[in-house]
Amino acid sequence: MTVLRALVGPFGQREVMVDRLGLLEAPTLVVWGERDRVFPCSQAKRSVARLQEGTLALIPNCGHLPHVECPDRLLPALEGFLATWVHR
Repeated sequence: MTVLRALVGPFGQREVMVDRLGLLEAPTLVVWGERDRVFPCSQAKRSVARLQEGTLALIPNCGHLPHVECPDRLLPALEGFLATWVHR
């Protein structure tokens, strides 16, 4: 709860980091649940478009927490992403 209070205030998120995504130089995998009811997939697509080396993994039939809700579908996406960069 302390982390949440630090990040979100009475008027919303305290600091929006999406404008800084273009500064990331490392290959970045964005994992998103297709049924996320907190943030729509369109937000994921806009975020990935800002990255220098961004890849989007949309996890089907999954909500806001793919690593918790669908680890069996998240792992292949992560393995595929890592394999792409290992063989470059």
